[in-house]
Amino acid sequence: MGLSPLVIGVFLVGLGTSLPEFFVSHLGALRGSNGIALGNIIGSNLSNIFLILGITGLVSSLNVKGKDMVMQVYLHLLLTVILAILFIFDRLYFVSSLVLFTFFLYYVLQTYLDMKKHHKKGGELDKNTSFLELSNRTRLVLAVKLFFGFFLLYLGGELLVENGKAICTEFGISEFIVSAIFVAFGTSFPELVTSLLACYKKKDTDLILGNLIGSNIFNVAFVLGTMGGYNIGFDRSFKVELGFLLLAATLLIIIQRFKETFGKVEGAIFLSCYIAVVVYWVSNIKS
Repeated sequence: MGLSPLVIGVFLVGLGTSLPEFFVSHLGALRGSNGIALGNIIGSNLSNIFLILGITGLVSSLNVKGKDMVMQVYLHLLLTVILAILFIFDRLYFVSSLVLFTFFLYYVLQTYLDMKKHHKKGGELDKNTSFLELSNRTRLVLAVKLFFGFFLLYLGGELLVENGKAICTEFGISEFIVSAIFVAFGTSFPELVTSLLACYKKKDTDLILGNLIGSNIFNVAFVLGTMGGYNIGFDRSFKVELGFLLLAATLLIIIQRFKETFGKVEGAIFLSCYIAVVVYWVSNIKS
């Protein structure tokens, strides 16, 4: 469709790779497993920004400059601050979700405006690459694949939630921590694959950082923003997790401000932060 790599990463890939979190968190909330629902979102965001970005930084230098990227890292920080404020309360209220979903709508609007700007600068699109120029059979095949993928996401979400809950019941361990470590890694796996593929191809490095930031924004603003109808209480403190999320968002702004690339040093720092979070979780696995 002639979209820029950044728009693809932030919006299309960001949304697509956040669908596992959407299914798992909603299914967890429906089954009364609030720990799985919240652990999946928070754990996925920590995994995206510390683990996956850390690994890709060790593998390849990522470009962090550009006017569009500046907006992304600041919006990411703003949303993280909003999330930290909402978690001061004892539960996820409908108003809290409304605030997050309003942010999501604003984010989509900004992405759409960036897309229009890119189209205007790029001139006419190559009609040979247009979806509308494909044959009816090809479009039908693409639609069938898309909806089959949705079905598999739902099925995978059911398996993750039911078996994750069974493991927690059997061993008497925290649903949140099991979800934050294992379930979150499972739902973040598409981001890891997408990022490593971009590293392997050695092009469109905007796709990597844009994908991870976009996925984090979708996880919080879209997934958590659509969960206000559930009775989700906060039965534990999230100060450590939110502190690390704020640290990650702040570090990205500092790196974007003073460096040209996100490389091995930054990757090692981010990966070390993820290890520290996991050590904290494991030490509190019964809580």
